[in-house]
Amino acid sequence: MGETPSADPRRTVRGFAPDKKFDAPAPMLAFNDPYEDDEDRLNKVKKYWRTRDKERMLREAHYKELLDAEVKATEQRKADENAQALEKAKEEAAVWEREKEKEKETAARNGEKTVEPEDNEAGPSGVTRSQTEVWSGSEGEEDEEKPQCVYYMKKKITCEPQAGKKVCVACAQRKMKCEFFNKSTWAVLDGTKQVVEAMRELAGLERRRDASQLEMIWHDHQHYIMEIEALAAADSLAADARVLQLLELKSKGIEVPEDLEKRIRAERDLVQTTYKEQLNDLTGRMDNIQKCTAWTKNGLLRQNPEVPPAAMQGTKRKGDNEGDRMEGSKKKKKKKVAEAEDEESTMR
Repeated sequence: MGETPSADPRRTVRGFAPDKKFDAPAPMLAFNDPYEDDEDRLNKVKKYWRTRDKERMLREAHYKELLDAEVKATEQRKADENAQALEKAKEEAAVWEREKEKEKETAARNGEKTVEPEDNEAGPSGVTRSQTEVWSGSEGEEDEEKPQCVYYMKKKITCEPQAGKKVCVACAQRKMKCEFFNKSTWAVLDGTKQVVEAMRELAGLERRRDASQLEMIWHDHQHYIMEIEALAAADSLAADARVLQLLELKSKGIEVPEDLEKRIRAERDLVQTTYKEQLNDLTGRMDNIQKCTAWTKNGLLRQNPEVPPAAMQGTKRKGDNEGDRMEGSKKKKKKKVAEAEDEESTMR
């Protein structure tokens, strides 16, 4: 039985309709009585809805009480369960501690070291060949992770521990002291390896980032070269136009001052010189960038291709050979001229 709003037409005299779920005694309305006024009917409707609202409020209050009681019971049950679980955990911890103490006592009674006389000989490093002893329970628990000895880290040889001995198989064969890292040392080594790998990865990423930035600079230089070529072409056209005007004035017989003529010709030469200097500067930078980023195989072109030294030597040798041939031909000509003179002298 929900709440009926005050604007509901059922609360009015004309649209009155009783709630089917409300079975409490309520005044019956007879609208067929012609002698009954609207005021009397309104009074009956108000009494009906007042009784109905009161019943609803009582039911809601009772429901809220039951709901609060259920919530409290649930919270109490959870608190009891947590307390029982905590007590059980404490009991298990106490039992485990008692068992551990018993194991330590038995290990202390039976944990005497027994060294064989034949194995007591010292090796080249001053360490006995093998030391036989009984491992305690705590040490066995610590060695559940199968730690590797120091020799394993140096030579990458599998560390196979022997039953009842502190020396592994590899160290016993090589007569070396078998030392084990503790857990903190292993954690430091693993962390160091991870840091080194991360630093290498970061260095590679940084190198690729620098290469991409250099590649962007190379393309910017290429754009600058195109702009410089356009500006140099425009300046060259303007300078050539001035030179043509100067020649035209001279052809017409008009005298032109020498300083003006020199300035016009110097301006033309200056445009070409400036263009070559800027072009050489940019191409040199682009070639340096291409050298630095060649490992990325990004396909950047070299602006000033270098001549290999072998080709230079080949051209030099070729020139030397040609010079030797010229000298040989000259000597042959001189020899022929000398022979011809001798023949003429003999004929005379």
